[in-house]
Formats: sequence, structure tokens, C-alpha cells
Amino acid sequence: MDKEFHFYITYIIAQRAGFNDENSYKIAYASQYTDDNNIKFIIHSGDPDPFETYISQTIDITQPQATLMRIYPAFHFMPGNEQDLFTPSVYRHDGKLHLLNTIPNGTNSKKVLQEALNSGNLYRIGIAVHMYTDTFAHQNFIGFDDSFNSLIALSPFDIGHAEAAHKPDWPAAVWDDHRLVSSLTRVDNKRRFLQAVKYTYSFLKQGNPPDQNELNQLVTDIDKVIGKRDDNNQLSKNRVKEYKKLIKNMKDYNEDEWINKAIEEKQPDAPLPDSPYVPTYAWKRGYKTSDWYQFQMAVKEHQKLVVDEILKPIFAKMEAII
Repeated sequence: MDKEFHFYITYIIAQRAGFNDENSYKIAYASQYTDDNNIKFIIHSGDPDPFETYISQTIDITQPQATLMRIYPAFHFMPGNEQDLFTPSVYRHDGKLHLLNTIPNGTNSKKVLQEALNSGNLYRIGIAVHMYTDTFAHQNFIGFDDSFNSLIALSPFDIGHAEAAHKPDWPAAVWDDHRLVSSLTRVDNKRRFLQAVKYTYSFLKQGNPPDQNELNQLVTDIDKVIGKRDDNNQLSKNRVKEYKKLIKNMKDYNEDEWINKAIEEKQPDAPLPDSPYVPTYAWKRGYKTSDWYQFQMAVKEHQKLVVDEILKPIFAKMEAII
């Protein structure tokens, strides 16, 4: 999924689920920033040990497998548990299963989202919502370089849904996944995305249990905005205008808003001749209460939970099988 879902639709869902306007914005911002948090920062504050951020997305899919495994399954391709791997939505022509397969509404993704909700940490909730909703768009792919992902014979890019390009992330696209059995080959993203809306609302609903009429209205509203088939995502800007009409007291997304309030670039010392300039950063006053700092701490908490409780046990099983 891209910004259209991770920010705008998530914003709408959070408000309809009962979060106030400011908290809905924070959840939606954290959800989208999970994709934009792709540069590692080292921040010096005079302490012996500088603060280092973790990235939650990479713009370079050719990075070493260990790096990809820390990012993709934890934030974008959450594997299901072993029971999930036999759900009908995974049926393939070749009959293959994979322990890292991304399962929509899978047991592990639900566990991580529920733990984030239990924490009450809005930044963790936004990150977990990003991960959870991505299971619907990225289903049947794994966050790893493996032929299990292959849609094109002899392609060198068997990482995630690279061979499907951006098709899985566009809400109105219809495309073919020839790995799957004939009844599943034709993929209608709108159907998948509306499922994500429904399940995410049910998780986020505050106070009373989800109201069926409210849920139906939410799905209807999003359905109307997504509209007709749009395989090249040409209508995205038009849809965004319509999403904004569904958001109360709308605050738009600025990728630099949070970071600019938390850190500043230090004035460099005189560089040596022919030496490349390497920027260094320092905290601004009150940084520990800043959204950016709290988001970065939430990234680390999310990753630790996923790696320790989900990925390490899966890797151990994979090694045992090999």
C-alpha cells in the first residue's frame, strides 16, 4: 500500500473508530512515516553513545538479506503462523508453502497490532496498523529474496512484490498473479483494500463494540472514493481530494514535519580538502517529547517484539527444515 491508504484511509478509519482528531492524525502520520523512515540518523548530544535510529523501510532492495529480513517481514510482509499457511487464499499451482508467507489478517499480524493497542502508544499503533494493512496488499509474497515470489521466469528480482512492481499497492488496480490457482489468479485490489478497512476499523474501535451500520457506512464511503478500475493509478490525486472531504479538521502530511521539530544539523568543522561533507545532527530542546523521537523509540519496540517473538522462532524452524 502507499500513502493513499497508509495516511488518508488510515486517518479516516481512526476517526470513525473513535480516536479524536489529533490522535487520529498521529496514528495516520506514524503509519505513513513507516515508509518514509528510510534514512539512518546518528544524533550526537555530548554523550559517549550517540542515538542511532532504525529504518523501517529501505529504498534499496539489493541490500544484504540480513538487512532486508530486519525490515521487510517486521514492517511490510508479516508472516502468518503455521496454521495460517493452509488458508485457501494461499493456494498455488505448484502447491508450495513458505513459513514467511504474508497472510492477510494473519495470526501474527493481529497479535502485534493488539499489543500495540494495549500499549496505548499512538506511534506503535500507527506502525502496527501499517504492518497489518500491508498484509492485505502483500499477501502471498515474502519479505525475502526467494523464488517463491517469482512472477517472471529467470528474473533477478525475487524480493517481495518487486516483479509485480507497484500493482499490489494501488487500491483500484486489477492484476494477475499466475502463481495462484485459477480461481485466485485475477486479483482485485479494491476487494482486498476494503477488507483491510473493515478489519482495521474493528481493531481500532474505541469504547463500544464495532457498530455494523457504522462499519457498513465506512466501507461504502471508501468504496465510492476508490471507484472504478484504475490499473495505472492515474486517478490517485482525484481520490485524495475525496478522502480529505471525509476527514474532520484535516491536517495534511508533511514528511519533514516531525523530524524538523526534533533535530537540527550541526555546523560542520572546516572540512579537509577533497573530503566529502558528512552531516551530523544534534537534538533540539525538549526532543524527548517530540513526535519524531517517540516514533523512533516505537520503531525499536515494534521491531524487538516482532524479531524476538515471531521471526526468530520462524528462522529456527526454517533452519531445522534445511
